[in-house]
Order: sequence, then structure tokens, then C-alpha cells
Amino acid sequence: MFEGFDKLTSIERQDAFLDMWVSADGIEFAGEEAKAAYKERAGLVASALKIDQGIKRVPIMPLTTFAPTMLAGVSGRDAMYDPDKAGQAYVDFCNKYQPDTAGAAPMLGCGQALDTLDYHLYKWPGHGVAENLSYQFNEKEYMKAEEYDHLINDPTDFWLRSWIPKTMGALAPLADLQPVYGSMELPMLSPWLISLGTPPVQEAMQALLKAGKQYFEWINAMGAYMAQIMAAGFPFGAGGATKAPFDTLSDSFRGTTSLMMDMYRRPEKVLEAVERLVPPMIKNGVDGAVANGNPLVFIPLHKGADGFMSDEQFQKFYWPTLKEVMYGLADAGCVPCCFVEGAYNQRLEYLADTSDIRSMYLFDRTDMAKAREVLGGKVCIAGGFPISLILTGTPEQVKEATKKLIDDAAGDKGYMLSIGCAMDEAKDATMQAFIEAGKHYGKY
Repeated sequence: MFEGFDKLTSIERQDAFLDMWVSADGIEFAGEEAKAAYKERAGLVASALKIDQGIKRVPIMPLTTFAPTMLAGVSGRDAMYDPDKAGQAYVDFCNKYQPDTAGAAPMLGCGQALDTLDYHLYKWPGHGVAENLSYQFNEKEYMKAEEYDHLINDPTDFWLRSWIPKTMGALAPLADLQPVYGSMELPMLSPWLISLGTPPVQEAMQALLKAGKQYFEWINAMGAYMAQIMAAGFPFGAGGATKAPFDTLSDSFRGTTSLMMDMYRRPEKVLEAVERLVPPMIKNGVDGAVANGNPLVFIPLHKGADGFMSDEQFQKFYWPTLKEVMYGLADAGCVPCCFVEGAYNQRLEYLADTSDIRSMYLFDRTDMAKAREVLGGKVCIAGGFPISLILTGTPEQVKEATKKLIDDAAGDKGYMLSIGCAMDEAKDATMQAFIEAGKHYGKY
């Protein structure tokens, strides 16, 4: 990252990366006022992460997915198939509501490329979901129990020749590819190349190239709007993303039901698999953060919540490898920002273990007063505001609830105000009330 970076401790590396992000070097701003606004907003976020007692105000970090496009009257399908409509909606959202961080519009995805790939892992507007809605995860058992050893022994080969063919219909022929290892010498080269030359694999490669081109064109269009957002003075709330190893195994590979049974039937395989997934999960988060010059790495947490497993199972199967990923990110100077879905009232003591690095836990349904009691002054906490109130409440109710949340959670100066979910929908009046109340009551 810079000379001497490798001689720093993890927390010194994190602070150095945060300082680089706040400095806004390399960003072309619309003017000096926008530059000052960017540095102030990013500075608030950095101060909350550092639990800096000199912080002036609670930063406001709405976690948005389709909400900006829905508020602009753009259907879910148009948001995924028209990057100009989606990008402009994200620009308008920032200019209108003036949050301290912008949502990551690329999370919407490129519908045309998903069509090309015949993508099975999600249903999206116009493709299994009504055109006016957002996408939905399509969880299934994409990895059989007998494939544990393939994943453990060679994750990349498993990913390429077993999992991708099952989750992307157009790439199903890749299951017939020979392993790449035959390329080591000329006498063993032919089986690998011959398998690449078969008509079905050639068609799959053409589909993959087409999807890549579609995504490249999509991000080039979307990128112009992302540049506008930063130029106007809004830092993005995440630079990279990754997942807890257990969630990757559960969400994307085995499915929740199968993995829950695996914890009883083949616990050693589960433990080997999640440990094997630690390095790629770290690398995925670091690569995105470094490429975007933003140290914040988004980590959505799913199956470790109170209702999904016992405390003993959390301690054995979930927490150790999540913690390894968080510390691996911190060692590279990144800040793990966990989006803690569901309730973590029984897990808070574990999260306090990460007080020796910069990290953030954005809560969904966890008791925020209890979260502050256990974590306050140790790690940054965030979230806790119910999306139901944004959608069904009045502006007065939203203001009152925002004040109470700040009173409950912000006293240690390591709190960021956020909705406790990824917002697919919102209402203009309550969204405005939420931001205004946050800035009014969030002053220290």
C-alpha cells in the first residue's frame, strides 16, 4: 500500500487506510465545498470506527439496495437492466437526502448478464419475481454431501467444475472440463485442451465472454454516476464485500437445511470446509477494498443469528472462522463491517473479542441498549432502526424513534445511525424525517 506499511500493526494499518480514504486524494470534486463535505462525512465514519471522543455527530449510513430506485419510480427490472436509470436514481437519492455515506449501486447487478448465464442462484425482477420488486436469493443444495472433499482439497477446482455448472445453466458444460493440472507438461496437455475444444464447452465459454462484456459495459455506464456521487461529496459506505465462511457454505453451497444436518452427521467435514474458505474470503474482501481505495468491507451475517443455532454451535462452527476473516482483513488494513442480520442478543460477548482491531457491527433486530452495554467503547456499533417504521410510520413517529435509538446506542461515540436492513423500499417523508432527526439529535 505504501512504504513501511508492512511494519505497522493491524490497527495502525487500518488507521492508515482510513486516513487515505478520508484524504480523498485522487477524487475529482465538483468544487471545494463538495470536497470539504466528502472529507467531513468520511471523517465522521472514521471517527466512529475509531471511537474517537472528539467526534462531532453521529454519522448516518443508510444501507440501501433498491430503495433509491424505488423512490424514483424506477421498477426493479429497470434498475437491473438500465444502468442510466439506476445510476441517476442513486445520484438523486444522495442529493436529496444528504446521507453521510452512499449506497453501492453495483449491488443491483446487471440483468442482461444474468439472462446470458441462466443464473440460478437468484430470482430477479421479470425472471421469477414481479418486475416491480427486487431480487430474491434462491437457496438450494448446490453441493452434495459427497462433494465436501472436493471443496476441501481444491476449492478453485470445485468452484469451477462443480458449483458454477450447477448455478449457471449456460456454464453447465464446464463440468466436463479436465482439471487444469494437465497443463504442467506437454505430454499431459492434450486432455485439458481437448476438453476445452468440445462444442458444448466452446458455447459455454462464449456465454461467459458475453456475460463479462455485458457486465463491463454495465459498470462503465454505472461508473459515471458513481463518480458523480463522489464528486458531489458523498463517500461510499463500502469498498469491498465478503462473507463468513459458514454462510458461504450454507447459503451458496449446501443450503441451510442440509448444513444444519451436517453439523450433526459430519461435523469434521463442516469444520474443514469453513477453515478452507477463510483465505478466499479474506482475499475477496481485500481485493475490492484496495481496488476502490475504500477500507470498509461489508460482511452480511446470516446463519449465526440467535434463532439459527445454539451458542455451542456458534462457538464451534461459526465464530472462529468469521473472526479469522475479520482479522485477516484488518491485517491488510481493511475494516470489517458486519451487517448482523436477525438478532445477536446471545452473541454480543463474542463480538467484544474484536476490540483490538477496528470493526463495526450493524445490527438488525438486536437490542441496541444491550449492544451498547456489552460493546460500547470497545467496537463501533450501528443500525437498529426498524424498516417497518420507515414504510408504515409517520414522520413524527420516525423522529421520536430516531431520538430514542440515539439515546440508547450512541453515548460512547462509536455509533452510526442506520436502518437495520438493506433497504429495498422507503417512503419519502419518513426517509427525510429519519435523516433530519439523525443530524439533529445525533450531535455530541
